[in-house]
Amino acid sequence: MMKKQATPDFDWLDDRRGRWLHIFGRLKPGLTLRQAQAALQPWFKAMLEADTRREGWPQVTEEQRRRFLASSLDVLPAAQGRSDLGRRLERPLLVLLAATVLVLLLACLNVANLCLARAFARRRETAVRLAIGASRGRIVRELLVQSALLAIGGALLGLVLAPAVSAGLISFLPDAVDLHAGVDPRVFLFALAVALSTGLLFGLVPALQASRAQPGLTLKEEATSVAGGLGLRKALVVGRVAPGLLLLVGAGLFVRTLSSLRAQGPGFDTTNVVMFSVDRARSGYTQPRGQRLQLDLLDGLRTSPGVAHAAMSSATLLRGGSWNTSMTIQADRRFVSDRPSHINAVVPGFFATLGTPLLSGRDFDERDARAGAEAAFRHAIVNESFARHYFGDRSPIGALLGFGNRHDVRTEMEIVGVVKTFSYRGLREVDDQVFVPFLEGTIRGGTYYVRTRASSSAAFASIRAAVRALDPALPVDGLRTLDDQLDRSLSNERLLAILATAFAALAVLLAVVGLYGVTSFVVTRRTREIGIRMALGATRGAALWLVVRDTGRPVIVGRALALPVVWGAGRLVESQLFGVSALDAATVAAGAALVSLAALAAAAAPARRASTLNPVEALRYE
Repeated sequence: MMKKQATPDFDWLDDRRGRWLHIFGRLKPGLTLRQAQAALQPWFKAMLEADTRREGWPQVTEEQRRRFLASSLDVLPAAQGRSDLGRRLERPLLVLLAATVLVLLLACLNVANLCLARAFARRRETAVRLAIGASRGRIVRELLVQSALLAIGGALLGLVLAPAVSAGLISFLPDAVDLHAGVDPRVFLFALAVALSTGLLFGLVPALQASRAQPGLTLKEEATSVAGGLGLRKALVVGRVAPGLLLLVGAGLFVRTLSSLRAQGPGFDTTNVVMFSVDRARSGYTQPRGQRLQLDLLDGLRTSPGVAHAAMSSATLLRGGSWNTSMTIQADRRFVSDRPSHINAVVPGFFATLGTPLLSGRDFDERDARAGAEAAFRHAIVNESFARHYFGDRSPIGALLGFGNRHDVRTEMEIVGVVKTFSYRGLREVDDQVFVPFLEGTIRGGTYYVRTRASSSAAFASIRAAVRALDPALPVDGLRTLDDQLDRSLSNERLLAILATAFAALAVLLAVVGLYGVTSFVVTRRTREIGIRMALGATRGAALWLVVRDTGRPVIVGRALALPVVWGAGRLVESQLFGVSALDAATVAAGAALVSLAALAAAAAPARRASTLNPVEALRYE
């Protein structure tokens, strides 16, 4: 939806407010969100049409007008609220929730495998109990109780580890997220319910299989039988490989995204740059005294030992927020910008401090400083993105700008320079930027940037000394290096990369443990068969290949089944990626190779044991 500029037309605003109150007053209590939205939508469309006909509507293109009229009205629950931070964290947290579900699935598959092995080991005991009158229901209940005890034990262990894990997770979140590392009782009860339900669910199939044993056949069964749910165990192997591969590919994509963003950088050198701000309002400074204080502090910083450059701006770089507006541009014709431009008021020397070159024109200087009643922005510097988008190959120097998109906007700011584009809000965005002189406005605060020749610790001391020299009671806020600020701007990407890698490592570990258990079971059950093969002339290499081949088949099937899931999941996380495709062939191939290597590692010890069997001892095995 096209953003409209706020105007001093208070009569129109009062009329709009009155119409909102009137329409909301007509809504009946008890409506659902869908019903409320359906009831408001026709009125909202009519309101948009009326806006386009009112006096003062800006001159816009037909495409801009069409997009404005195509806007829709969203109705949200009042209790839910609307949070930019919540929207920013929603997708990463959903991705991590999906990874948690996959790890839980792998753990449950291992528990199911354990229950199968336990049921098979006790098959004779179960047959005897059935033969002397125990009901199948009782056998099932007993095995389910054992599964439930395993689930409760795991939940209690999780309760012990939860505070430390939660504290680690919270450290990745922005400072604005007010969370503590304690265990919420509701969250614990939910986790306990999930653990119990999954434990019972995945313990049910082994329990039912054990209860279906035929006492007569089982008691006569020889130890050489390779029954006991081997087909189900191989199916569980497939179930382990698919989530493991999915998590490995996801971890690879997120790690490559973080690497790509770091390699791209913000477009300027962040080394040895320190940033901070001062809160003059807390110390009781009025506007004129506060502005004088800011300039005196800037002069003090520039003369401090070890300082190469110092500057300040109204907006903080790489924090995500911005002052943005539409622009009216007067060149060979007058037109309105088709996307918001991000505005930043800077002092002379700001670009030199960041190390960002001017491509044409000049920097701000003493000609760009007026105070008092004459304060108004007369000049502007635009970035290369703005210049190319609106002027193409022509030079924008000399063109005029004005804030807003109304027909009566006064275009009084002359473009005097073009600066190389650099990241303003975050590393993902390449924004149109317009810089105005800090000394020509009445901006009350800003962020200082200091490029030093010394270490950051020495720079911190110099900055604190410069502030104390002006006012010992003046608080210094947000003192950190620009490298640290860059890391903070990548908190979401770092969170996803580290936790996805941790989940993938845990998934591979669980898959290796499960594969080892299944392979060991197969080798144990086929001991006599392998002994016969070797007695008839099979080599140790053939015995080794027999085990590896038996393990490799379900692994190959699991990888094949995982690829469509990888494709679907990749489309879901595509918005979180940067510099890498959701179906990056190298990442998928690397994930598949790691899964195969993990499977080989799991099969190595049982295969070696099979290859070193003594045929005589194997033929005597029971």
